[in-house]
Amino acid sequence: MDELRHHGLDRLPAGEPLTGGFLHDVRRITLSDGSRVVVKRIGRRSATTSSDRFRLGESVARAAVRHSIPAVPAYLLDDGHPILRVGATGLLFYPNVHGIVLSTAHQALDPALCRRAGELLARIHRMRLPQHPFRTAGESALWDTTEGVPWDRLVAALRHRTDSRLSGEDARLLTYWSQAYAVVLPQLSGRVSVGHGDLAPRNVMAHDHGYSVIDWEHAGLTEPWTELAVVALDWSSGPGGEVCGPAFRAVVRGYLETTADGLPDVNALIGRAGRLLAWFLYNARLALQDRKGPYVERIENTVHLLHVQAETMTELREWFCQVPRARGQR
Repeated sequence: MDELRHHGLDRLPAGEPLTGGFLHDVRRITLSDGSRVVVKRIGRRSATTSSDRFRLGESVARAAVRHSIPAVPAYLLDDGHPILRVGATGLLFYPNVHGIVLSTAHQALDPALCRRAGELLARIHRMRLPQHPFRTAGESALWDTTEGVPWDRLVAALRHRTDSRLSGEDARLLTYWSQAYAVVLPQLSGRVSVGHGDLAPRNVMAHDHGYSVIDWEHAGLTEPWTELAVVALDWSSGPGGEVCGPAFRAVVRGYLETTADGLPDVNALIGRAGRLLAWFLYNARLALQDRKGPYVERIENTVHLLHVQAETMTELREWFCQVPRARGQR
């Protein structure tokens, strides 16, 4: 650490690139004493984010460890902060976990794994952590409404300035979901918990001793039913976005049998669409600035997921509002 502080990033070994991250460069490196750590270099698109955001996320990870949840928090440095600043670059250091990241839909579609994901999410929500630090940082539990976005003009701009294949039908779909999300947002906003924020398969590692949950960067305030809807669809969607019913139901069942919060709110499924809209907007802004990045591909994948959700909402509502079984019943 001292060498990095005094001599800059040239002292950081190149390491082995790790897959799965969208926003940052993540590598496994070997230190001079032979030990291995994972280093996350904060992406330039997140460089303006307050370091408090990362500190709060890591505080949730450390709380999870205290609650016997298999989290992998970043190391705290000698100043008690998880980020090492080297010039304009921020670095976080993590223990090197030997295991396999569940980065493909094929691995994650196993109903037993999906059930465990639901159980993990419920245990995170049951920690009942203080909300004040996140509110002080200006965070809310859900994403802002996108009702006022001129989707047709945005889609037209993307088609004109990038190689996007979006269509007028896609613009109408985005408008539909945006209006639906604006309607349910007031009701969903009444419930607040502290969650992981991105409990997708790519953030769970399988190893000889079980599973470890990584990447707590987005941990913070959440609407619990909406996060359940997001996690259920993340874990049950195949390579083409198609939803596997048994996997989806397994996530929800694992959650409901671990918590005692009653039946899910079906409007949380629309909350999941609100999250996808926010992700679309983030990447659309970047695509209009940088044609060489992966942003157009992300945009088109997001629109595809919104189409799939629109086409399967009848089944999703039925699967999401299942009645939990009695504890211990299989």
